[in-house]
Amino acid sequence: MSKPVTVGILDKQPNVLSYAIRAAATGDSVLRVVHAAGFPAQSADFYAGMEMLDDLRAAGQGVLDDARELVEHEAPDLTAEYVLTTETPLHALEHEAAGARMLVLGSDQVSWFDRLLRSRVSGHLALHAACPVVVVPTLPSAEDLGRRVVLALDGDASDEGPVRFALEQAAARRGPLNVVHALAAGVPPSEVGPLRAEVSEVLEDASAAYPDTPIFTSFSVGEVGHAIIHEAQHAGLVVVGRPSGPARMFSRPVATQVLREAHCAVAIVPPTYKGP
Repeated sequence: MSKPVTVGILDKQPNVLSYAIRAAATGDSVLRVVHAAGFPAQSADFYAGMEMLDDLRAAGQGVLDDARELVEHEAPDLTAEYVLTTETPLHALEHEAAGARMLVLGSDQVSWFDRLLRSRVSGHLALHAACPVVVVPTLPSAEDLGRRVVLALDGDASDEGPVRFALEQAAARRGPLNVVHALAAGVPPSEVGPLRAEVSEVLEDASAAYPDTPIFTSFSVGEVGHAIIHEAQHAGLVVVGRPSGPARMFSRPVATQVLREAHCAVAIVPPTYKGP
């Protein structure tokens, strides 16, 4: 059995939990449900006393009990583990990510791009977690967990990790992989051909392990937003490579636009991802 699919839940987040349930089931993985009831050390003065700690633990156990009920209803045969910790969410989830196949988080009903950049927890995890981080819209979507997987690439797209993860997800859904490689208008014409060839080579090498997964590739130079967002609007999952930091994220048009406008689940994948 592969590494677990770990989901971090704050409260009742059925759409997020359902995504993790299906991801675990299709990947023959254990589902690990984590709720962190801890608080930052600098806030300790506001939560002094064992009675308050007991209340936090009791509330956290209630969150996990609700999660267990949903898991047993949707996937009674799925092996699941439930973890209540008094660590802070950041520390708990970063620790869990080290041994996870993927880490699933919710967007909490706000633009998850804004959450990614503003939130200390999800922003840090998206940039530093040891595994792919999948952020799922809290509100249900008609395309939720649809078959279409879109891999959004821009510029130098030679990293194999996002390609491998996207193929893995497309194969699990028994659907195609749609690859959109977009280049900024300022890319010299002499570099367009080599960049496309590089993408084709990476896709060819990675696809050998998934012979039954069709791959459709489109290229765009200049106005990249329309093609990317159109694909994202009809996808169940969009996969982007992990930027090396917030500054690089803003310099990469594909990642930026997908994160701002996608209404489906979005996976941020480390370049070194090797598979489950």
